Amino acid sequence: MKMKRRKDMVLFPLCQGKYRKSQILFILDGILINAAVTITNNVFLSGYMVTLKADDFLVGILNSSPTWSLLISLFSFLIFERMERRKTLLVVMNIVSRILICSVVYLPFLIKDGTTLLYLTAIMTITGNLIWSIFGVGVMVWMISLLPNNQDKNRYIYLRMFFLRISFTVFSLAMGLVLDLFNKSLTGFVVVFSVSLLLSAIDAVLLMNTYEPANKVDKTAKTFDMDCFLEPIRNKEYRKYLIFVFCLYFCLCLSSSFTPLFQIRYLELDYSFLSVINTISYITMVLSTQIWNRVELKMGLPFVLSLTAVFMASEFFFYGFMTQKTVFLLLITPFLAGIGNSGFNVATVNYRYSIIPEDSHKTIYEGWYGAVMGLSALLGPTAGNLIRHMLPSFQNDVFQFSGFQIMYLVSFASALAVIYLMFSRPFKPLSVRVARKMSGGRGPL
Repeated sequence: MKMKRRKDMVLFPLCQGKYRKSQILFILDGILINAAVTITNNVFLSGYMVTLKADDFLVGILNSSPTWSLLISLFSFLIFERMERRKTLLVVMNIVSRILICSVVYLPFLIKDGTTLLYLTAIMTITGNLIWSIFGVGVMVWMISLLPNNQDKNRYIYLRMFFLRISFTVFSLAMGLVLDLFNKSLTGFVVVFSVSLLLSAIDAVLLMNTYEPANKVDKTAKTFDMDCFLEPIRNKEYRKYLIFVFCLYFCLCLSSSFTPLFQIRYLELDYSFLSVINTISYITMVLSTQIWNRVELKMGLPFVLSLTAVFMASEFFFYGFMTQKTVFLLLITPFLAGIGNSGFNVATVNYRYSIIPEDSHKTIYEGWYGAVMGLSALLGPTAGNLIRHMLPSFQNDVFQFSGFQIMYLVSFASALAVIYLMFSRPFKPLSVRVARKMSGGRGPL
């Protein structure tokens, strides 16, 4: 009996009544909604748009829309901070967002005009992602409210993330096989998006049965406080960090938004093969996370941030030489992406929270971070598309798709330049004081 109770405490920081039930429901929510979102984004969304014969720029913009729609999350506090109960609104936002995104697959049966079809698909997808961005902020606050300060949040979040990644892997592989089984036809996408809609519906039912602690609202507080809103960019250290994040992701988004398109339309790869590639990246990410944690303790945060950023950028170097004859390079890129993202994601969170003042409005700080990420994801593909069309087009054995390949090499080179300017000793704008604090004073800075 004691052993069982101890195991429960490992799995769930708080094991009492409705809190414990809700923690379990949020893990199930993560499994369902992550799978649902995964199979309507990235490769799957890009593949569907290719089936509709959308042009390259539209595919790239829609593929990056889940990220650049985060721009609107900057103002989510205006909605949620004034509400004592937010569950009903969040469930409605969940349902509306998923219906908009998943239902685009049924439009070809109702609309025959190609241009109208593409416009309506884009509008529904973008609207759905904008609503989802606001929903994401609210649901995260809801989940955290179920984990009191005296409990180990990290343990619970890690457990939830573990199951999320498993669901991503399983459903990505399964739906990739479905699309290949239906020969990449519209019918295959109808099946995939319908599965996503079903998973989303089950998730909405789970959320409706999840307990929500009341939000404490200060009735006397201003609806909008400009000083509070601008605090993150007035914070010198945080402002430097935001500049770094924007510049790095802008360089990477020059080409990354077009990667699924490049893989499907130009390299003509099967969906099942792409799912396997993504799975390799995920497994590598999981296996290398603990290694980077140890490196951070020994070498410090700036070292990990800079080195993992180089790994992330290096993926694009190999894409710069990717053709139908050199597809074997895809056996290298998922390892670079997995190794780079695993360390960078952890290190950048540690760095970010080390420079946010304890007594600050963290929601607003996170809103600015999301907005900067969104802006880079919006401007990056636009600039990348311009670069691709401004460059002279040519073909040879090395550059079979010169526009795309040179765009990838520009991404790689510009990202390296940003990393050098941010971390090399002559410049070093990012704070090392807070990094030393986070690393326990260890490591060369």
